[in-house]
Amino acid sequence: MSSRIYVGTKAFALRGSLIDSGTIQKLAEAASLEELVNRLKGTAYSDAVSDLQPPYSAREVELALRGRMATVHNSIIKGAGKYGIIELYYLRNIAWDLKLALKAKALGKSYDDAVEFIDMKAEELVGRRDLMVKVLSARDIAEAVASLSGTEFHSDAEQALSSFSAKRETRFFDLYIDHSVLSAISREYSLNSKAYSSRSADANGVKDIVSLDIDGYNVLSTLRARLWGLPESEVSGLIVKPTRRVGAQVLSGMAGAESTGEAVNLLEAVYGIRAQEAVGDEALVDATEEEFARMTKRTCELAFVWQGLGPGATLALVKLLEFEVGNLAAIAIGVEAGVEPRKILSRLKV
Repeated sequence: MSSRIYVGTKAFALRGSLIDSGTIQKLAEAASLEELVNRLKGTAYSDAVSDLQPPYSAREVELALRGRMATVHNSIIKGAGKYGIIELYYLRNIAWDLKLALKAKALGKSYDDAVEFIDMKAEELVGRRDLMVKVLSARDIAEAVASLSGTEFHSDAEQALSSFSAKRETRFFDLYIDHSVLSAISREYSLNSKAYSSRSADANGVKDIVSLDIDGYNVLSTLRARLWGLPESEVSGLIVKPTRRVGAQVLSGMAGAESTGEAVNLLEAVYGIRAQEAVGDEALVDATEEEFARMTKRTCELAFVWQGLGPGATLALVKLLEFEVGNLAAIAIGVEAGVEPRKILSRLKV
């Protein structure tokens, strides 16, 4: 069986296990985490949550869900063959843990305190658990960053440390580690774009998904770097190249804009995004992030209509799993905090 047929067939099969909107609503209506876990046992996440023991916590539920997501993604990689971009997207699972680990060390947390939020399942599946252990075992953030030497994350982690040291903003680690992953994805697509083209249609395929991920990252990192006081001359170092629909000139204009609203309005010609009136800077950035999430999710859903068997549908499946796990984790947090189901549902990426 060819790589194209394997990954495409796998994607369509797994798509059938995604949770429908009716079930999402029922999960959000759970009166307790125990009830939520019991309801999850009626979904594809049954095995993932069955090992959990009461009393449950939202953190433990999220880790179990992410472990299942990593397992599914890893199973796809094994038959992906020439489609290296599917494997590179797996780095997002490792990056998620790495960002938590680095921020924990930046805040002076011990190994025991930090490891509660990381189960290292994604790393174990691909033989990289030692990497995370080294970071978590470091004496301080400088040693943690140094322990990444020789990996694809080291250079960006050093930049993150520099920015953190100057501004004391731990979220710089999020931006720079994401830069590492998306730069690798961008290089792979640029070098092998023909391999990822669809035989039926290019719309809503690998090209569109990668473009939205890179544009979303470039826009949001530029906006957030401005808010966190990073000099305009350094913001350009966060940009993933080559840029996609949002070009370097637009991003430069955003970095030098007089206000966040003015920066966001530069996206109107490309994506039709405009700043809302009387909204604070952080809220504007969050709203922009939601717009990119909405567009990405819609593109991934349409991939199953237009792409047929192949890498487009496979990458779309990976992204839809990310959205699903993010939503389920948000539900768990809401249920644990006693938030009304209506409010929980309003916060989901649907």
